[in-house]
Amino acid sequence: MARIPEYQYENEASRLRARFLLGDRLPVDLESLLVDQGIVTVYTPMSERFSGMCLKYDDQTNFILINSKMPMGRQNFTVAHELYHLFVQDPKSFEVHSCDINNPQSPIEKHANSFASYFLLPTPGVVDVMQRIGCNKNSINPAHIITMCGNFGVSYLAMLIRINKILRLSDERFEELKDVQPTQYAQSCGLKTDVFSIPQRDNIIVGDYAAKAQSLYDSGKISKGHYIELMSDITFDEDGEN
Repeated sequence: MARIPEYQYENEASRLRARFLLGDRLPVDLESLLVDQGIVTVYTPMSERFSGMCLKYDDQTNFILINSKMPMGRQNFTVAHELYHLFVQDPKSFEVHSCDINNPQSPIEKHANSFASYFLLPTPGVVDVMQRIGCNKNSINPAHIITMCGNFGVSYLAMLIRINKILRLSDERFEELKDVQPTQYAQSCGLKTDVFSIPQRDNIIVGDYAAKAQSLYDSGKISKGHYIELMSDITFDEDGEN
C-alpha cells in the first residue's frame, strides 16, 4: 500500500474544519461542536482496550461513544478520531466502528489518528501560540508543551508529536521531551493539569439521544425492539453501569 502523504491528512482536517465553520487557528470546543452537528455522544466507562466507537445510521444521524476512564486529552483526541470515521472515511467501508487502542498499526486507525492531530492542532493555530509563548527549536521546553496542551485540549504526547512535525527536533531532544512526566512537571511549575486528568464524565450524554432514537423509530429506520434497546442503553444505575 502506497504511503499517504502528510498533506492529505492536513487537507482532510482543514476541509472538515471549514465545513464546521471552525477556521484554521482556534482550538475546537468539542462539546459545542457535537451539539451543533447533532452528534449524540455518550461518555461512559468502557474496557481499557477501547478508547471509543461510533455508529452512523445515515447522513443526519451519528452516535459516538467515548471511554470516560481516559484522561481528558485522550477523550478529546478520540472524539476527533471518530469524526474522521463519520465524516471523512469512505462511507462504503464504514459500519459500526470500534477503536482498539492496542491495534495502532491498523491503516485506517493510523489515518484517523493523523487526521485527528491536524483537526485539533491546525498548523496556523499551533504556530500562532508557539510564537506568542516564545517556543522555537532552540528554546522549547516541557512548560511550552504543557501550556499548549491546555490551550488545545490534547495530551502531552499528541502535542509533542505535532510540534515536532513543525520544528523537526533532533531525535535526542524529542526523546528527552517525551520522557517528561507532564502532570508532575506541571505541578512543579504551577501549571494546570486538567487536560492530563480523568474528568467526571461517567454516563454523561451530549445531545438529544432520546429524540434521535425516537426519530429513527418513527422513520422506520430501526425496529421497535432496536428502539427499546437503544433507550435501555442510556438507563444507568447507581453504580454507573448501563
